[in-house]
Amino acid sequence: MSNENLIQNEEKKKSIYREIFVKINEAFIARFNSQKPHISCKKCSIYSQNCKYKPQNPTEKLPSECLFRFWQENCLHKLETDISQSILIKIQEINELRNKYSCNKCAACCRLASSEFSFEQLKQRAENGDIFAKQFTSVFVPYENKEDARQYYPEFFDLLEAKYKNDNGIFFYHCPKLGNDNLCTDYENRPDICRDFPNNPLVIFPKGCGYRKWQDEVDILALTLHAMVEITEFYKTKIQEALND
Repeated sequence: MSNENLIQNEEKKKSIYREIFVKINEAFIARFNSQKPHISCKKCSIYSQNCKYKPQNPTEKLPSECLFRFWQENCLHKLETDISQSILIKIQEINELRNKYSCNKCAACCRLASSEFSFEQLKQRAENGDIFAKQFTSVFVPYENKEDARQYYPEFFDLLEAKYKNDNGIFFYHCPKLGNDNLCTDYENRPDICRDFPNNPLVIFPKGCGYRKWQDEVDILALTLHAMVEITEFYKTKIQEALND
């Protein structure tokens, strides 16, 4: 598949993701509403004694006396337990499927690692307790310039550059412990970010990567779970804010 086709494929994924996101959000709202109690609150001092007010979604800020706050609490509990647990199980299934495939030793992940953050930003994040940033900066070093990065894998470099051209850009790194045979010279002491790679089927893999077929196999499920995680975190935050207000 050419870089042009790969870029088109990424754009198609974005479109599919938007459709998935909308459908899942609608399903969340339907689930919330199915759990809404059929009550007519006559206790709340904010509204009249004949109040028939019913919140449309659990993120609305309600008076402390409102009986629908119990519904909000129940929705939050479901998000933190049942829904989060089901997402975790599916993520584990995806990771288990990865074991069907193996590394082709193309070394693209070692020679052309990338991040949306500069090395200085990563070090700052590491100092603030970011475990990934701490491990990343313990292994990878930045290229002096993009041309040095491009020479190792021009097609993959151009693909990554094209994907992030409309964002804030991308920074390239390499591992100095990689040998000329594309094998790690300190393999036994490699950090978890190397041991667990790849742990996200939604990233871009180069054409020669042995995990491309894994990505194709779990593509739609991974997009669905990503949407579920984003929506779950959104509602958890908003409901908690409404309850604490």
